[in-house]
This record gives sequence, structure tokens and C-alpha cells, in this order.
Amino acid sequence: MMDPDPLAPLEGWLTATLAELSPPKRTQILRRLGRELRKRNQQRIGRQVGPDGKPWAPRKRDLSGKVRRTAAMMQKLRDDRRMMLTAGPGGVEIGWSGITGRIASVHHTGDVDEVWRGGANVKYPARELLGLSDDDLDFVKRFILDAADQV
Repeated sequence: MMDPDPLAPLEGWLTATLAELSPPKRTQILRRLGRELRKRNQQRIGRQVGPDGKPWAPRKRDLSGKVRRTAAMMQKLRDDRRMMLTAGPGGVEIGWSGITGRIASVHHTGDVDEVWRGGANVKYPARELLGLSDDDLDFVKRFILDAADQV
């Protein structure tokens, strides 16, 4: 798993740069940044790799050795409708809420959950859904620099 706060190395510089902007302008910039980061995470989920670039654990095989479903995992979780973005002058958040959030949390952390309501409990392998890669951190730095230059 990655560092819990991947922006820690940039935090001082980022805070100072964003503090110079008015709250509405800061919200606008952070919303644009959030959209780009959401798109990057959606693409990574589609490729079924974590932020660190390692592929996710494959689906379990049944007793005969076949994979029951061959479709890509987490198709609905990466949908714009479900992967919500909240931006304000204090920051930007990307994530899920409600039942979708619970499902995403189980898969992200590798918890035990029911396959269906009242069904068998299964231990899911951890598949990191959201996070920032080194490329994403470089992107954030460039994005903020470009946005600050345009002001």
C-alpha cells in the first residue's frame, strides 16, 4: 500500500501557492485538478492496476479451474456517476458514497463481505482503487504551477 498522505512532500509549497488565490478561483482550479485525477484513477481501474503500477490480484477460479466471469472488474465503480468529486476552497475529494462506497471500501482494503445479501461471506483480496502514483504527483505539481501562472 502507498503512503497514507502522498501529497505530504508537496504540502508546504502547494498550500502557499493556493493560499495566494481567492476562494472561488481556488475552488475552480481544484475542481479541474480533481476531474483530471479522477480520470487518471478511472483509467487505472480500467487497466486493473494499483497506483503503484502493480496489477491487481486475479479473480478466483472455481473448482474446475475456470474463472466464472471474464469481464473487467469494477466497471461500475469507475463510472462518473458513482465516482464522486467534491471540490471547495479547502481541497478536493474523490470517492464513493453509500452502498457503492461500502463495496469500493471492501475491495480497496481487502475485507470480508457478503457476495449477495444473506449469502456467503468471502474474503476479497486488496485491490487499491484510489491513490496517487509518482506520475500523478508530478502532474499535480505541474497543474498547480500552470494554473498559478494563468492567474
